This record gives sequence, C-alpha cells and structure tokens, in this order.
Amino acid sequence: MTKDEAEQLVVKAVSLAIARDGASGGVVRTVTINSEGVTRNFYPGDTLPLWHDEVEAHDSLLDTLNASNPEPMST
Repeated sequence: MTKDEAEQLVVKAVSLAIARDGASGGVVRTVTINSEGVTRNFYPGDTLPLWHDEVEAHDSLLDTLNASNPEPMST
C-alpha cells in the first residue's frame, strides 16, 4: 500500500466513524511521520464520503420494524 492509499484508507475509516457519531466534529486531520519529516493534512466535512449514500442499511431496527413479518434482529 502506498502512502496515499494508506491515507485514503484512514480518511474513509474515520469518516465512517464520524457518520455514526454526531459529536465527532465532522472533519478529519491526518499526520504522517516518516524519514522525510512530518506531513499534516486537513479534510473538511464537505469533502468526506457520504456513507449514508454508499452503505445500505442491514439488520437495523428500522428494517425490522418495517418488515411485514419481523424476525428477531441477528447478533
């Protein structure tokens, strides 16, 4: 994995956590430390992936309530 690929993986992971936590601030800040020095990057909320558009709900409480014949939620 390249440095850029690793950074994008971190940004996606943190943005997914942000989507699930309304008190997280809504931005991502990364710091890369290597032999070349320190690199800081800032990703404002309007540039982060919109997970609600990309990830389909699965086994959520709403799915269970909206089902015509609800099954117990899986664990």
